[in-house]
Amino acid sequence: MIDYLRGVFRVASAAGPTLPSGWTVVATGDFNNDGKPDLVLYNASTRQTQIWYLNNNIYVSAAAGPTLPSGWQLVGVADFNRDGHPDYLLFNPTTRQSQIWYLSGVTRVSSAAGPTITTGYELVGTSDFNCDSKPDYLLYNPSTGQTLIRYLNNNAYVAAASGPTVPGGWSLVVP
Repeated sequence: MIDYLRGVFRVASAAGPTLPSGWTVVATGDFNNDGKPDLVLYNASTRQTQIWYLNNNIYVSAAAGPTLPSGWQLVGVADFNRDGHPDYLLFNPTTRQSQIWYLSGVTRVSSAAGPTITTGYELVGTSDFNCDSKPDYLLYNPSTGQTLIRYLNNNAYVAAASGPTVPGGWSLVVP
């Protein structure tokens, strides 16, 4: 289901495309530069990604994206190197490492190591939290509910700030 919002208010909704078995939506981004968000799908058993190009809520076509290495999770999509193409943000919860895969469309062209994630926190997403036109990391500690923002310049850690604490009984979900 796709909800259309005006501020924090839902003004309409529409059914989105039906996903094939074994696939989940893990992120969104404009991969074909048409000004409309596309879906990034992931199949955990094959570690494959796929981009579904949408026109609003209507499936238009798909393209195979890069396959993730074992142990890594795709946690977000943003244009880290500011080349006009969305990039993948990966996290390995065992090693605490982050990595950015620079993409051109659906093709991986290079990668860079990102900052190591603080023990106790999960890397759960990315957004431009300080409005400097550069994506930042969103970290979440599921034991305490605390969030943490890591400000970045491309793949380099610049500074950090504590974010809000998620109230008890709630969990942080980032698409």
